[in-house]
Amino acid sequence: MESSHRPHRRTALALGGALSVVALAVGAALLLRTPAAAPPVPVVAAAPAPVAPPPPPDVTRATSRRVGANQNPTQVLASLGFEGPELLAVLGALDGVLPFRRIRPGDQVRVERTVPEGALRSLSWRQGPADEVLVRACPSGLCGSRREVAVTRRVVLVDVSIRSSVSEALQSAGHDMSLIASAADVLAWDVDFYNDVRNGDSLKLVVERFEADGRFLRHGEVLATQYEGKVAGRKRLFRYTDPSGTTGYYDDAGTSARRGFLKAPVPYVNLTSRFGSRRHPLLGYVRAHQGVDYGAPEGTPVWAVGDGVVSVAGWSGGCGLMVQVRHRNGFESVYCHLSKVNVAAGSRVAQRQVVGRVGTTGLSTGPHLHYAVRQGGTYVNPLQLKLPRGEPVKAEWRDDFVARIDGARQQLDRTPIAMAD
Repeated sequence: MESSHRPHRRTALALGGALSVVALAVGAALLLRTPAAAPPVPVVAAAPAPVAPPPPPDVTRATSRRVGANQNPTQVLASLGFEGPELLAVLGALDGVLPFRRIRPGDQVRVERTVPEGALRSLSWRQGPADEVLVRACPSGLCGSRREVAVTRRVVLVDVSIRSSVSEALQSAGHDMSLIASAADVLAWDVDFYNDVRNGDSLKLVVERFEADGRFLRHGEVLATQYEGKVAGRKRLFRYTDPSGTTGYYDDAGTSARRGFLKAPVPYVNLTSRFGSRRHPLLGYVRAHQGVDYGAPEGTPVWAVGDGVVSVAGWSGGCGLMVQVRHRNGFESVYCHLSKVNVAAGSRVAQRQVVGRVGTTGLSTGPHLHYAVRQGGTYVNPLQLKLPRGEPVKAEWRDDFVARIDGARQQLDRTPIAMAD
């Protein structure tokens, strides 16, 4: 009996062991199982903060006027809408800042007002690129002040080709009369602008140019010049102030441009009659013309051609109002038909000093200057005078001269800047 039950017992033991293994495996799996992740919490976005609207734009209305002939400040401001207490307040702000007696036609006045209130924001009274008065609100009401304008200096090269005259060439290039006068002054000893100029000649100027707010203000000194002409030849001059403080114009070698006499006593005008015999325009017969005539507008300044002492100043028959100057070495210069005499007999004059103004007094058919030169009591042709030059740069200053003119010399050789006034 006992032997018949042994197989069943072994089977039960095997089945129990298998179940134990399965139970252990399930328990281990339960222990190692990762718990499930919690579901995500929804994020609710915060409502944007309200944005303040931008302030309204600062709107202004500007009005401008040009001062007319014979207008006073009250009339100018009234034309811009000022009246009553506001007009008086603006005049009070301008008083002491803007010289009322110096306002002139062409001054520009600009007014800015708020819109729509019409309150005054500012008033600008401009008399030039660097001359402006501003009126603005201040704690005490309205206040006037001068606007500080930065003035800049540049050195520029002006290069023109001449067709008929130096003045025509510079004006055609957009340059003002002051530059024309400066060119005539610098070259006064070397180039006769009435006789020497020919079509195709050229002129270069290295000149200071002053600007305010980027706009042309004025020309300054001519630092160097070069004239190339068929008659005058090639002339190069440089402005130099020596260690003693004396300023003059010299060529590359340091030779002075200054001579005892200027080439002519009037700036940039026309030679209308030469030295020698001619038929007199009023008397009708042929007689010696013992000088040269320069046609020029009445009032044109007349220069003394050299240093000297005035021997005659006043009326002199057919010569009209006349000035006569006695120079060194027996020379005398005579200036006739003047409209005004600026010197007195016995006074000392310097070369290029204004001794009178062109006119048409005496035996004259129109405004012009009769200019004559006597040497030892005899009339000589002013256009043929050969006079020695002034003192050259001293030897001990030679190195300083070369160093100081080097920049201007290099500028003369550069390509010019196309620039008008």
